[in-house]
Amino acid sequence: MTARTLPLAVVLAALASGAIGACTPPTGGLTDYAVVEGFRVSPTFNAFSRPCEIRYTLQEPATVEIRVVRVGLDGERALVHQVTVPTRETAGPRTAAWRGTGPNGLFAPQGEYVVELYATLDGTDRAESWELTTLMYRT
Repeated sequence: MTARTLPLAVVLAALASGAIGACTPPTGGLTDYAVVEGFRVSPTFNAFSRPCEIRYTLQEPATVEIRVVRVGLDGERALVHQVTVPTRETAGPRTAAWRGTGPNGLFAPQGEYVVELYATLDGTDRAESWELTTLMYRT
């Protein structure tokens, strides 16, 4: 089986439209203070050569969970990979990675994926959820 490469025009069009790398604001809790800042993922990545980098900074200690999902045509979200389970992390910059694998440990199909980050501030019910889109391709 050979992997197909997405045409450059598709990648450029997605970047221009903001479909890739566009960050939605946090949901849940207050809006005047963000637990997570600087949430970034690789807008496009080649799973054969390098993982999708996930970077963020916690302003306070928080419990963080990162998941990769695929959104179907009907809007249903299917878990592709659990990058981290809910884990207490200290304040500061953090990095995680997704190597493009699916639930069975094999490479997931190339395409568009949503990286979800959930953070709950320690000692409160304050929670945020963030989403970024990444496009995986293979050559």
